[in-house]
Amino acid sequence: MATGVINFKKVNKSFDTDEGVNHVLKDIDLSIPKGKIFGVIGYSGAGKSTLIRCINGLEKPTDGTVTFNDQIVNQLDHKSLLNLRGKISMIFQQFNLMPGRTIAENISLPIKYQGFSKEEVSSKVRKLLDLVGLPDKYSAYPSSLSGGQKQRIAIARALINDPEVLLCDEATSALDPETTDSILTLLKQLNKDYGITIIIVTHEMHVIESICDDIAVLDKGSIVEQGNVYAVFSDPKEELTKKFINTTSNLKISQELVDTINLRPGQKLIRLSYRDGETVTPLISDISRQFNVNANIIIGDIKLIQKQLLGGLIIVLDGDKAAVDSAEQYLQQQKDVEVEVINHAR
Repeated sequence: MATGVINFKKVNKSFDTDEGVNHVLKDIDLSIPKGKIFGVIGYSGAGKSTLIRCINGLEKPTDGTVTFNDQIVNQLDHKSLLNLRGKISMIFQQFNLMPGRTIAENISLPIKYQGFSKEEVSSKVRKLLDLVGLPDKYSAYPSSLSGGQKQRIAIARALINDPEVLLCDEATSALDPETTDSILTLLKQLNKDYGITIIIVTHEMHVIESICDDIAVLDKGSIVEQGNVYAVFSDPKEELTKKFINTTSNLKISQELVDTINLRPGQKLIRLSYRDGETVTPLISDISRQFNVNANIIIGDIKLIQKQLLGGLIIVLDGDKAAVDSAEQYLQQQKDVEVEVINHAR
C-alpha cells in the first residue's frame, strides 16, 4: 500500500457494551494521499465517525496504528495531541457554534490562547470570512444565520490554524441539496487553492461523486471496496457499492416501469452502461446502420465525474428477431460498454 499523509494499519476498535463487545472497526488498512479529497461512505452504524475520530485522536484504536506524516497518532501524549489538532481540523453535521458568542469570537476560539494580538486575530477572522463568502457577519450571532451560513462559519473556524487536513463528519447531512452543493463547491475550492487534504465521511453518494478523488466503502466496520472514484463508479465490485451508486443514477428501472413497456415479439429492453470515460462511441447509429434495427431511447443518464463521462442508456431494440439478436451480440462485444438485457418479448 502506498504511503499517504494519513495511514491506517490493521486498525481495530471495540467498545464494551451491556450486550457484549461491539467491534466497530475491523482490520482497517487505508492510505489517504496528501492533497486529495478522500471520501468514506457507509450506512449509519458502519463505523465512519469512529474511523475519522481516530485520525485526530478523539478515539484511540484497540489495536493497530494510525499515522499522520511520521507521527503515530494513537501513541501521542496529551500535549502532542493538542499540537496535532492544530494541523488536523474538523467540521461536524451540527456546526457546533457557541450561540452566546459573535461569529468573530466563534471563528477565533481555537487561537484564543496562542498569543495573537487583537489586531492579528481580527485580521485573520476577516480574511476567513471573505474566504467563505460571509464578510458582513463579523459581529452577527449564530442564531441569525441559515444552516449553510453556519457551516461556512464552522469551516472558517476550522481554517483559523492553517491546518494541513480537514475532517468532515457528515458535514452536509443537515443541509438542503442546493446548500449542500454550495458547501461542496467551497470545500473543493479550498482543496484546489490551498492544497488542504480533505477527508469526508458521508452516507450520500452525491457528495462522493461531486468532489472526491478517492473512496473507501465501509460496511459493518470493514472496508469492502476502495479506489479511485471514477474506477469504483464505472465498475463497482460489491453489492453495497452498487446500491450506493444506484442512489445517484437515473438508469434504475423499476419492475413497474418494465411491466408498462409492452414489448412486441423480437424486441429487447437493454441497459447500456458506458465504462470508458474517454470514449464516446456512436453505438446507436452503428447498430441502426449495420443491422437495420431501431433503438428507442427510454432513459438516458450521462454525468461528468473527475472530468470523465459516466452513464448510459436504457433502450428498446426493435426489428427482425435475428437482426435484434445480432445487434445485441455486437453490443456485448464492445469493450467500453456493459450490456444488460432487462427484458425481452417472447
